[in-house]
Amino acid sequence: MQARDPVDVSVIIPTYNRAHLVAEAIESVLRQTRPPREIIVVDDGSTDDTKQVLASFGNRITAIHQDNKGVGGARNRALEAAQGRYLAFLDSDDLWMERKLEWQVAIMEQFPHVGFLFSDFVITGNKSKVIPKGLSTWFHEPLQWDKVFEEMSRVVVPCATREEPIVLYSGRLYRALLASPYILPSCAIVRAACVTPDIRFPEDNHHCSDWAFFARVARTYPAGFMDVETTVNRGGDEWPRLTHMSAAAKIRFHLRMIESVWKADPAFVTAHREELRRVEADLYLQLARHGVMHSNMRDARAAIGRWFSLGKFNGWPTGIGVALCAWLPGSGAILRGVRSFVGKSH
Repeated sequence: MQARDPVDVSVIIPTYNRAHLVAEAIESVLRQTRPPREIIVVDDGSTDDTKQVLASFGNRITAIHQDNKGVGGARNRALEAAQGRYLAFLDSDDLWMERKLEWQVAIMEQFPHVGFLFSDFVITGNKSKVIPKGLSTWFHEPLQWDKVFEEMSRVVVPCATREEPIVLYSGRLYRALLASPYILPSCAIVRAACVTPDIRFPEDNHHCSDWAFFARVARTYPAGFMDVETTVNRGGDEWPRLTHMSAAAKIRFHLRMIESVWKADPAFVTAHREELRRVEADLYLQLARHGVMHSNMRDARAAIGRWFSLGKFNGWPTGIGVALCAWLPGSGAILRGVRSFVGKSH
């Protein structure tokens, strides 16, 4: 095997009580065809044998141990220590394909205006099921990257076994991120120079921490999406999850993120006020529906009031129906029964 020239990348791996998984994640970094400058693993207050597992890698990694602060706090601690020109993130339950860093650094160097780059991924469970194009599973409609980004290129990457160029979409992603997440952190690489001291992972919003981080970078810098898989996401309920929360909690975190990112941006509010209201209205309508389905009528009525006050009635038939149910005693139990019956009939 030829000598593997390193790339100037700091790899950031946060972990918490995933001793067996984090070891495999680190090994996937060490197998890279272009190894990184450093691997920083932040043990976020684990109570299993994570400390011993990390020690077994010796000086091949930098291990940082801290009290539990959540994934945002762990990533922020690593950002303070990172020395590389590029920052690459890897969750401790994910794995990298062996040419991930080689390809991404090559593309970043060919496109110096791009602030961060991300890719697609495959999803696997521990029952050998593999789902390609994992990013598409996040959305109900097919992804149309030519409508998300302004530019498309075909990039030749250094790989003797890959003859086809990689399709690269690039441009502004900030506005599109308002409504939808597009970035699995394990698929991303960021120029360290783009991560100014005011750009960090929120530590009080566990559901949207990475979403908010990349949105803040995207506010100033163009993004790039390489339409190829570089990462294995061990998803689903077959692997231990760090956070479990209801759909309503996720919606509230999304609304909180909108408040702290886009609504705190006067230029964006001025230019896209109606779109901002529409996205918020859709979220409040979802929140109201969740409240009705779970017989939490107080929350449902509050959410439908916010939906109405925003004045964006694209989903008005649903909104009126939810509003009626919010004031109809027993409607939640009736709707749950109907949904259960319909589910069983299919």
